Amino acid sequence: MTAEEIERLAAWCAAAGVGEIELAEAGFFLCLRIQPVGPAPRAAASEAPQAEVLKTVRAPGVGVFRLVHPTTGHPVVERGQRVRKGETVGVLQIGSCLKGVVAPADGKLGVALAEDGAVVGYGTPLYELL
Repeated sequence: MTAEEIERLAAWCAAAGVGEIELAEAGFFLCLRIQPVGPAPRAAASEAPQAEVLKTVRAPGVGVFRLVHPTTGHPVVERGQRVRKGETVGVLQIGSCLKGVVAPADGKLGVALAEDGAVVGYGTPLYELL
């Protein structure tokens, strides 16, 4: 399956209220766990409105998410930094291989949703993109 097919399958499952699905055949296994997204809680009148999340940067595969580049020891990006679509904003470490995590759109990098060193799966939210 391609990444687009998996995303489409996840969207169909979420729309149908399916919380988990497993697909298996010779040499292939896929398990999707869909977390329902409800309406955002309303802010109290005294709270200042927060910036709206435009997109979420998601893991492009399974591996260990790195906020700090393993070879340089420096953060890949900083919170609040402006990024452009396709720009590397993190690293996914798969064994000894490193794969760039890229911004899906232009924006300002928000909160990291996964900690450095966290094991993540395909589609795991990694950053807010404002």
